Amino acid sequence: MFKVYDFEVFPNDWMCVILNLANNRIIRIHNDKERLQSALSSKDILVGFNNYHYDDIILWAILTDQNPYEISKQIIDSTFRRKVSCGFLTLDVKQELINKGLSLKEAMANLGMNIIETPVDFQQEALSPEEVETVFNYCENDVRATGEAFQKREDYFTSKFEIIETFKLHPSDVKKTRANLASSVLKAFKIKSHKRDRLKLSYDKRLKINELPKSVVDFYNNIHMSYLEGGSVTDLEKRQFEYKLAGLIHTYGFGGLHAAKENYLGEGHFLHIDAKSYFPTLKINNGFISRAAKMPERYEKIYQERLKYQAAGESKEEIYKILLNAAVGACKSEFNALFDPQQFNNIVVNGQLILTHLIVLLEPFIELIQSNTDGLIVKYEDKSFRPIIDEIINRFSKHYEITFKVNEINKIAQRDANNYCVRYSDGKIVAKGIMKNFEGGTWERNSLSIIDTALVNYYMHDIPIQKTVINMFKKDLSAFQLVAKQGKFEGLTCEVFEDGQMKMKQLQKVIRIFATNDPKRGGAYKVRDEKYQKVSNSPEQVIVWNGDLKDFEKRKIDLNWYVKMIQKQLFV
Repeated sequence: MFKVYDFEVFPNDWMCVILNLANNRIIRIHNDKERLQSALSSKDILVGFNNYHYDDIILWAILTDQNPYEISKQIIDSTFRRKVSCGFLTLDVKQELINKGLSLKEAMANLGMNIIETPVDFQQEALSPEEVETVFNYCENDVRATGEAFQKREDYFTSKFEIIETFKLHPSDVKKTRANLASSVLKAFKIKSHKRDRLKLSYDKRLKINELPKSVVDFYNNIHMSYLEGGSVTDLEKRQFEYKLAGLIHTYGFGGLHAAKENYLGEGHFLHIDAKSYFPTLKINNGFISRAAKMPERYEKIYQERLKYQAAGESKEEIYKILLNAAVGACKSEFNALFDPQQFNNIVVNGQLILTHLIVLLEPFIELIQSNTDGLIVKYEDKSFRPIIDEIINRFSKHYEITFKVNEINKIAQRDANNYCVRYSDGKIVAKGIMKNFEGGTWERNSLSIIDTALVNYYMHDIPIQKTVINMFKKDLSAFQLVAKQGKFEGLTCEVFEDGQMKMKQLQKVIRIFATNDPKRGGAYKVRDEKYQKVSNSPEQVIVWNGDLKDFEKRKIDLNWYVKMIQKQLFV
């Protein structure tokens, strides 16, 4: 049974709120260890937000008769070093988020929830009944937000449970990251050989070196030789080499290959040429599986099982995909048992060179629009070239034993390699970067998503920016919010007109900002060393609203500011 929980700790008080997801029932516990124990069962799976680093430890402290406030102070001061177990299987909603710095309050702001922080001082020695009630309300709000976020991450946690069941791992392994699960599946034990051969590069036996640009090959060969002569690994892995290929500047190094026509808008005949399971395929084709894996044959078995489930259209293929990809990244993770940087370097270098070879072969028949790690977007003007392009890709695929998926695109708007949107021939739109959230913000990111929506509508559907702004204003107020957080600064402030003059008002650590034309409102700032830095992308006049979004008076919003701000984002 999943139960979401959260602790609030004071010098002489602790409070816990538990939400049973099965029946939506809330339990409030105040300084009562026995009630806490009775509220939990050994069959429960406890869910929290950042609980691996806080709430789990507080639960352990209470159950073992430690002083929770002293333990809390040690956690906050980063002086708590012990490895402890609270005695329950727990899940942390924050684990492996793309936005590693996401706070619960920020997530709540993204969801349109009330993010007003409790006014009760956490250093307060004694709490009145009214203050206890206030803290409980605050805590319950956090718990419900965590429950909603947990449900939105259902696929992530389900995949981990399925990996454990499929490969007969211990149930407690669900607390591991997917990369650490991959190391468990492959029975990995750390090796030390990486200290001797990290940059001894090996090339794919299928690679036709003589058909590649000589200067690109020389770049990697020179790194290899410099390493053998005692060169610094740190310096060598930072080296980059720029080369103009098919009209675009490509940067070679130890990451994915990227290049793009900048500020580009085009319609016509485009192809998205995508290498399927690119890095895992390179691992298998060349034996680039981590040498720390004591059962490397399992990797190829996982790969084949994924292909089988994928062909059958079964969702189970996703857990195999997760393991395959996680094992790639784990090779470069120093704290993972699969750590083997030589194999990771081999994968990325060969990945770049093979993609380069494909570009060289296609160049006479296409215009290169984008190169992006494991795929290309190309344009062809003459329809008679399409069979030739298909034949090149088909032969290339057989030679390198790599599967490519080719989809037609009829329109693309591209600021650069990381910010673009495309419309496929079936009408589907895919966007990245500043246009990624064109269908609306998510619980992880929901700040000025009106930009994403308006740009995609403008470039893909020829809809004027003003029209998008007005339509979104009618149906989704969250598209206009700017979520700002204190971060490493000392505080947040905003200007308000009081007693005949503009004054600075102190704000909480996470705020929700809207543009306004109210003359009694000023800007929002981050503060450090008594210096004020304007919140990035914020208007000159702001309304800060931290209550539930449905209670906000939207007539106060200045829509013209959003229109002008979006117009500045236009790149072509």
